[in-house]
Amino acid sequence: MGCGRSSLGERLLWSCQGGGLDLARDFLRVRQQDSLRTMTSLRQLVTPECVILQLEEVEPEQVVLEMINHLAQIGRIPSGECYRYGNAVLERESHVGTGLGSGVAIPHGRISGLKDTIAVFGRSTEGVDFESPDNAPSHYICLLLVPEDKAAQHLQTLSELAKVFSQSGLRQRLEEATTAEAICEIFHRASP
Repeated sequence: MGCGRSSLGERLLWSCQGGGLDLARDFLRVRQQDSLRTMTSLRQLVTPECVILQLEEVEPEQVVLEMINHLAQIGRIPSGECYRYGNAVLERESHVGTGLGSGVAIPHGRISGLKDTIAVFGRSTEGVDFESPDNAPSHYICLLLVPEDKAAQHLQTLSELAKVFSQSGLRQRLEEATTAEAICEIFHRASP
C-alpha cells in the first residue's frame, strides 16, 4: 500500500487483521450498497412531471425561482416553502457558481426538514450564466434540493449527475428530445 493515496476502504482493509478484516469487508459492502441505492434514486429523481422543456427565465436567480415554483405547482414541495427553498439554493449560488461547463449547471441547496432529495430538470435555449468554468451559458439545468442531514447522499448525487452530464452524446440527445418522457428515458439509460 505504501504512502500513496488510497481510499478509505483500502486504508481500512490494510489496517485490519484477523477478525477485523471481516468487519472491514462488511463496511465496504455496506458502502457499495449505499452507493447503489443512491444511483437507483438518481434514476427516480427526474420524472416527467419534474421536467421543464423550455425555461422562460434567463437570469440565474429567476431560473432557480421558476424551477422551485414548478416543484410547488406539481406538489413536490409545499407552496409555502418556495421562498425558503429558493433562498437556500440562491445562498449556495452566491458563494460559488454551480455551472459545470459544457452547457450544464446543477444549482442545489441543503434544506432542513426535507426528507428526500428532489430534482427538477430544465432546458434553456438561450442559456443561463451559472458562472461555469468555461464561461459558457448553461442550457441543461438540474436543480437539486437535498435534506440537510444527508451530506454524503448529496455529494454522491452531485457526483452521479456530473458523470451523466459529462457525456457529450447525452447532452446532444437532451437537446433533441421533444417530450419530458424522452428526457427521462435519456437520464434512465445514462444512470448506472
